[in-house]
Amino acid sequence: MGLSLTTNTHGVSNLNVSISQTVGDEKFKTLAGLFANMSLEGAPFFRGVFGEIQFSGNSLGISYAHVAYNGINLQNYLRLNIFRDPYESIDLKMFHNETRFNNSFGFRRFGGNLSWTYFAGHSIGFGFSQSTALNTTAMEAIFKLNLWKSEKGNCSLDLNSNLIHFIRGPLEGHQDVMASLTISFAL
Repeated sequence: MGLSLTTNTHGVSNLNVSISQTVGDEKFKTLAGLFANMSLEGAPFFRGVFGEIQFSGNSLGISYAHVAYNGINLQNYLRLNIFRDPYESIDLKMFHNETRFNNSFGFRRFGGNLSWTYFAGHSIGFGFSQSTALNTTAMEAIFKLNLWKSEKGNCSLDLNSNLIHFIRGPLEGHQDVMASLTISFAL
């Protein structure tokens, strides 16, 4: 079970809860769970289920979420491990995300990224995404810096940043920068 509280530069604070169970060993394992996200600013309640199959450092996953009074979201992803040693890993991730609102409006977003993760909890990733809603293409950079981790490793404080630069579509040239501070606790 995990619990996290996030606040970001857009002034949004979220409380996230997840419960998961893993079965298997390091070569092959499955993970399944439930999650919920509640905005402390009054946005709709978000809840769902997820599952993942991990095999030799690679994974295939799916998540389904329901947004209260608004619609559903379905995401599939494939993560391929390119390099791994005891201290770091490099992964290639491809995803497909479909969102449907109750008013019959829907869109798809797909893309991928290349990411480097360091054992101390730091990571950096770069990628592209395409959205059918406005026919936009974006470059994305994602950064995570672990600021603190408890001795047992069950509590951490992380600084996350996400930069999106639109390179095609009606938002061409627009940039969105967001940073968030997250405290996480695993029971």
